[in-house]
Amino acid sequence: MTIGLIGLGNMGSAVANLVASNGNKVLGWEYNADIVKAVNTTHENARYLPGISLHPDVNATGDLNEIFETCPVIFVAIPSVFFHPTLEPFTKKGRNKLFVDLAKGIDRKTLLTSFQTLQMLFPESRHIMLSGPSIANEFSRAMPTVVVLAGETGNGLLQVAQILENDYFRVRFSQDVIGVELGGILKNSYAIGLGIFDGLSIKSINFRASYLTIALEEIAKIGVELGAKKETFLYLAGMGDLLATSLSEHSHNRRMGEFLAKGYSLSEIEKKMGVLPEGFNTLKITLYIAEKNHCSMPLAKGIWDVIHGRLEANKFVSTFIKDFIE
Repeated sequence: MTIGLIGLGNMGSAVANLVASNGNKVLGWEYNADIVKAVNTTHENARYLPGISLHPDVNATGDLNEIFETCPVIFVAIPSVFFHPTLEPFTKKGRNKLFVDLAKGIDRKTLLTSFQTLQMLFPESRHIMLSGPSIANEFSRAMPTVVVLAGETGNGLLQVAQILENDYFRVRFSQDVIGVELGGILKNSYAIGLGIFDGLSIKSINFRASYLTIALEEIAKIGVELGAKKETFLYLAGMGDLLATSLSEHSHNRRMGEFLAKGYSLSEIEKKMGVLPEGFNTLKITLYIAEKNHCSMPLAKGIWDVIHGRLEANKFVSTFIKDFIE
């Protein structure tokens, strides 16, 4: 069986390599033709996963039809903003597939999460959500991690677990799909906030612990309002993912915060990073949803104000305890 992978960015390439290393053939689709060529000729993706030799059974294509025609299980790892335009033309070909969502975002127009968008586009298929502490640059080097698979189908969960698991990559199951997904979505924005502190050279453990605790409180607060179980945020897909993304030197969201603290504009940050991280893309939508649900998120609002120049990074830090704790 050939496993499909849509999107050979950082996470997509790492998961493709993991799945192939476990004895599966992998066919990955990528929009960037240079990456497709590099994967097929040099077995590397130097742009998104530098220093990692990809397994010989990882192959790439620029034709998304190939994925839908040959792969019964498809991992989706493109940014959430590209979900609908990329996948919508293949709704008929996606029938009866098993989709595994790796993306973490909310559509700006529909306000649907990536997982909900998959369900809408492919209603006759099965859907699994993967989230948790999974920094691609780490598990691609066989550093141990445990993630969460969420879905309503037991057989699907077991099938995906068998594809992913080995001595260093393990999974746990959950039925709380919205909670697992929201944990993965919301933590990205708060990682930007911690990056702001790092950009200002604030390394205090007390400060970090306070910040991450309050961030988790806000995540759980809006999550419960949207139908998630509070305990989900106290486990791998909540606390675990927040800690990993916020503290990792490989985190794109944290790096954006560092650039903000150094005074770079949004356009300058986008130029440096290539694409703005998911935490930025979903923060405005999250605040909008929170407002409609009468759910106060002062810490997230403070990060948004720093991004748009309404609050200086130094002021964000100095008012953290005073203004962001109700």
